[in-house]
Amino acid sequence: MKFSVRIFILLFLLLLSAWYVWDSSRRNGFSFICPNPGDVRIFNKDNTSDIRLHYQKFFRQKRFRFPRNKVSQIILRRNISFVSFLTGQSLPQESRKALQNFLNNPENFDWQENNMLHSQADYILFFYDNNRQLNGKLWLCTTCSSLKAVPFSPNMKFGHIQKDKWPVLKKILRIH
Repeated sequence: MKFSVRIFILLFLLLLSAWYVWDSSRRNGFSFICPNPGDVRIFNKDNTSDIRLHYQKFFRQKRFRFPRNKVSQIILRRNISFVSFLTGQSLPQESRKALQNFLNNPENFDWQENNMLHSQADYILFFYDNNRQLNGKLWLCTTCSSLKAVPFSPNMKFGHIQKDKWPVLKKILRIH
């Protein structure tokens, strides 16, 4: 009897560990095949010495719009270990369009440095195309008004949202 309880506990712990690794990889990992690696090389090869001017050169260029491809669904999830998948809600079409416009407008971001870690994000947004392929992911920290996005977009500068634009984003996402 004692042996079967130990086996049960061991299996339970293994299952719990596997669940944690799976959940963590979904929340924090992202495998992305860049649709136009040449565009990224152009951005990286630009030798403008002033970082702000470097970013500004590429503002509003279609090739650097987030998330690069057409979006048919955006899922907003809380960044909570083990249960994040249960917190998912799909954004309505008008919110999807408003969010993409917000993210691709450099006027919504300031030049403040962004030291946010992925683990600090309160929300994670998953951007899907018509084929349900993940083509963008965004980690959003409500306490530090910052975000991290894959793929990168110079439109978001360093990912820090202007103080007066933060309520606009919260309204789009319908978060508190």
